[in-house]
Amino acid sequence: MVNKQLNLVSRWCFPESTGGVAMHNYYLSQVLQTSYDFRILSFHSLINKNSFNNSNVKYLGISVPSFINFNLSTLKNVLRSFSDYSISKRFSDKIDIDSGIVEFMDIHSEGYHYLKKYPEKRKNAVIRAHTPFGLLKQYFHKDELLGVDTWFAFEREKKCFQWAGKITTPSIDLKKKICALYDIPSKKVTVIPNILDTTHFSPKNVEDNDTFTILHVGRFERVKGVETLIKGFILLARKYSNIQLINIGKPRGKSFKRCMTMLKKDNLTEKVIFPGFVDYVDLPSYYAKADIVVVPSEIYESFSYTVAQGMACGKPVIASNIGGIPETMNYGDAGLLFEPGNVDQLTDIMEKLYLDNNLRKDFGVKARSFIHNYCSMETLKPKYLKFYES
Repeated sequence: MVNKQLNLVSRWCFPESTGGVAMHNYYLSQVLQTSYDFRILSFHSLINKNSFNNSNVKYLGISVPSFINFNLSTLKNVLRSFSDYSISKRFSDKIDIDSGIVEFMDIHSEGYHYLKKYPEKRKNAVIRAHTPFGLLKQYFHKDELLGVDTWFAFEREKKCFQWAGKITTPSIDLKKKICALYDIPSKKVTVIPNILDTTHFSPKNVEDNDTFTILHVGRFERVKGVETLIKGFILLARKYSNIQLINIGKPRGKSFKRCMTMLKKDNLTEKVIFPGFVDYVDLPSYYAKADIVVVPSEIYESFSYTVAQGMACGKPVIASNIGGIPETMNYGDAGLLFEPGNVDQLTDIMEKLYLDNNLRKDFGVKARSFIHNYCSMETLKPKYLKFYES
């Protein structure tokens, strides 16, 4: 009989969100649901609540005011910062945890408020560090940040790390960085990769055709490196007519407009497909169609689900040499790395794979084998159990 309680506190949950934090939350609940009385505490969502129908996974939605939208950029950032702080405090005040482990997925203010209010519960508190703001801020332009928000966010993160009994990170690189940045003893931090369902994401047979397909999955933002990918795609498309790019994600924002301007200049808009948001169930079919997967991030990534998903589907992945991505790709043995923002280097690697089908197959086989042994449910279940029971 399950009697141990694991309380996971997170803003993002699957299926309403399919980002990295949300997916890890979901996979973790599926892996540990027979070993723990598993509770997920998040913002109120009927969609999320209805998805957790197993008796050992309980979704507790907490109702709080939504973010206020402001028009003026500076005022918007200031008020959003304080709005976020206020919402997090209300959220944390409603967290009711009598016993067991409480784990905060990423930092944010709710962990700060809760651990400040209940110092006696700090020893059983875990912080899952995905991408702390203290690392992220260096990748944004000054006009994308706000001084007061930057300072407060960093200080709250520092307190959370110091107060929590344990910390986990999905990569060795992130462990090293947060230990140095927040002055944390190395022995307090355990490295365990994010979990991936390698049965859902697995190689599938598709009908061959003459079109060479490049797949990108991610937000259309400058820091995600989409403009670097578009520039590389244009250079490749000028030499080879049978290539196309599929970009999964909502096509919007300034970065999207700049990309469309570049594509129109070369008359290549019809070579780029924008399916928009793709449901989790349908995502593997897009990986199946791809010849290569490109993850051109120019922002810190502690663990990239797009990299892991592409590898699990048996596809050669080209990704930025940044953060924890090299670890996920076995430092280049199970994929190809390029320096963030280096258009020429990315283009050369894409062309190399375009011209060599055997090389693509070789990297695809290596990728599938490595990622299954690295972060599948079967591989990571005993590691997470050992961590929580220690």
